[in-house]
Amino acid sequence: MGLSLMFLLTINTQLTNAQPTLSGFLQLDKRFVTGGDSTYIDNFYNQFRLEMKAPVGAQLYLFSSLDFRFYDFPETQSLSDLERLESEFPHELSVWEAFIDVYGFLFDDLDIRMGKQRIAWGRADKLNPTDNLNPNDFSDLVNFTEMATSWAFKGTWYFDDNRLTGVWLPGITPVLLPRNGAGLFLGDLGTFNDELNLPDRTPANSMFAFRWDGSIDKWDYSLIYFNGYDDIPIATSLTISPPLQPQIEMEFPRMQVIGADVVTELSGIGLWGEAGLFLPEKVELISDVNGFSSREIQLVDKPYLKFTLGGDYTFTNGIYLNTQWMHGFYTERGTGNLNDYFVIGLEQDFLNEDVLVALNNTLEVNDWKQLGYGLSPELTYQAIDNLEAGLGAFLIWGEEGTLFNSWEELDQVFVRFRVDF
Repeated sequence: MGLSLMFLLTINTQLTNAQPTLSGFLQLDKRFVTGGDSTYIDNFYNQFRLEMKAPVGAQLYLFSSLDFRFYDFPETQSLSDLERLESEFPHELSVWEAFIDVYGFLFDDLDIRMGKQRIAWGRADKLNPTDNLNPNDFSDLVNFTEMATSWAFKGTWYFDDNRLTGVWLPGITPVLLPRNGAGLFLGDLGTFNDELNLPDRTPANSMFAFRWDGSIDKWDYSLIYFNGYDDIPIATSLTISPPLQPQIEMEFPRMQVIGADVVTELSGIGLWGEAGLFLPEKVELISDVNGFSSREIQLVDKPYLKFTLGGDYTFTNGIYLNTQWMHGFYTERGTGNLNDYFVIGLEQDFLNEDVLVALNNTLEVNDWKQLGYGLSPELTYQAIDNLEAGLGAFLIWGEEGTLFNSWEELDQVFVRFRVDF
């Protein structure tokens, strides 16, 4: 509850100098897992987000948000657990964002932002190979394209219609994985006893990035450079010595990314492209099996390219079409290890826009040999202002060697209610 008190004190402190506004949402989510041999109700979180915005004079702006996730089922395993509120009603509370904006800092054309923030880079639709400043948020398998937040210092210089952004992050924030679901994204790494080693908290291990935004005629573009760490861990040491359980150590590989993106509209068709050239450092795996040691290269220090190409269009009958081709999933790295994902999304409103029907399809291709397929239909009722009531499904199939193969037993039907305020 200390976080809540700090948040309320922050609001109270600013009341004399600003007119803060509160907003946010409450989302209630129920998941029925139908994959595997039986159907069960997943203990997935509900979410309450509270946001506070406060302009403080003409040059200052304060933003804070609390993220409160609470679960349906108790985590009680003994009588002593019945004495603890957190066992009966499991929950997670975090400061999601908390930053200060300063406009015209030192110079009229320089703005800065300090604090915990989401820095979204890339112009593709959520599938962004150049969006590397914040960690992936895989806590919701259905919405695996979400990103979390990180503490950062950001400065933006404006040059007419162009701008240069520089970002410094004191350290890496690792990926956020689903509860008991590391293997869904990390494969066999999620099956070992593990030890995770973060980089030392030194200036040399901090991260930084630059981005130039500009436009030429009807084309908007960005050029980026990132120097930091991959938020997905990689194995560096493996010890197998029966009867003890195998032990694995993991680290976060250092990398650089040189990227670019472009977006335009031609005859009503939105078009975009985004690419990142990844320059990794070499990572070796040291294995000790029954006293015999060996080394193998886990990640070669050779450049590899990830990209997303896509477009969207709204037809005269109201059908919205969004298509993308992503080469290289978030967790994939290294030459020869990148799968292709072809995504097609369709949406259309009915009954005077009271009902929205969406159908998302994803085809995964591994080396043009193994295939995976994902289907996600959803029906949303939105006739009442600020309310969305959705019914949908998340259905996955995949051959051996595909990412979707590890998701096959998590086919699910979901019901979602969301109120924004």
